[in-house]
Amino acid sequence: MENKEQFKRQVEELATRVNGEVEESFGVLILKVNAPYIIETLTAAKAFSNSPCDFLHDLCGMDLVDHFEVVYQLSSLRGPQTLRVKAAVSRENPVVDSVTRIWQGANYLEREAYDMYGIIFTGHPNLKRIYMWDDFEGYPLRKDYVTEPIEVRNIVRTRIEGE
Repeated sequence: MENKEQFKRQVEELATRVNGEVEESFGVLILKVNAPYIIETLTAAKAFSNSPCDFLHDLCGMDLVDHFEVVYQLSSLRGPQTLRVKAAVSRENPVVDSVTRIWQGANYLEREAYDMYGIIFTGHPNLKRIYMWDDFEGYPLRKDYVTEPIEVRNIVRTRIEGE
């Protein structure tokens, strides 16, 4: 119990340093920060005493309509601690620092968020599409991404097959 309280205290102290806020959901602490603080936040979390969040399980993008979030799922290789860090990213300028210098495993995860949401990870060693082809236009998981209705696709398919 003392470790859990100490961990929570460390997260709250970090939140104060990076102008973030802490929530808890289903027993997992969530630290919300603005994008410019992500390297400082994750470096500090990785160095927590007695409960470092030194393993990056996952990283993903989210479209919340008015802004994007990059969500980092962390845990400790030395204990049961888990921490979710959410970095708010501007929709007009979707840029956040790459965390590949902290965890090399973030490489493909950041490429996925770039490919699906258009979030640019500054300092990424090879930021290019991972699923969509190079000249694909748009970012398919954005809520404002427009696809043509099935009727239009069927008309095009009929024309192609009829030729």
